[in-house]
Amino acid sequence: MKRSQDGPDDGTGTFDHGGGVRSLRVPIPDNPLGHTLVYVVDTDRGPVLIDTGWDDPSAWEALTSGLTSCGTSVEALHGVVVTHHHPDHHGLSGKVREASGAWVAMHAADAAIVRRTRGTKPERWYTYMADKLTAAGAPEEHIAPLRTAPARRRTLPGLAPALPDR
Repeated sequence: MKRSQDGPDDGTGTFDHGGGVRSLRVPIPDNPLGHTLVYVVDTDRGPVLIDTGWDDPSAWEALTSGLTSCGTSVEALHGVVVTHHHPDHHGLSGKVREASGAWVAMHAADAAIVRRTRGTKPERWYTYMADKLTAAGAPEEHIAPLRTAPARRRTLPGLAPALPDR
């Protein structure tokens, strides 16, 4: 068994941290971060996810196969706790809820951001992100695609995130 800083890897990209806590890597496509760690926590009512990953078919596949490697499935999930509103943590929560009936919980401040985001037009989102990245000192070559017409035609993850139940 190979060791990682995240815990023992069983060869599937899942990690058993002990005590009914496991993690799995869910990819973030076209992003230098590479992946989001999603945690599966056993409870007496069923498994609960901590975050869900990016809303993308490859992320969904990694999430479902990772859950299988953890000995469970999306359908068996009891709940989802979203640590914060970013699309790499909250992106698949609606799809998980659809597949399982699980509740989705997040902090009230993040829920308010989700409500605002759902009402935001893509053009405003692109402008906002370009301004934020510029202010943070991101290189122009990373920002330029946000200002071009082809990028503005893409479907963006995170513009219609699931509203929390709790």
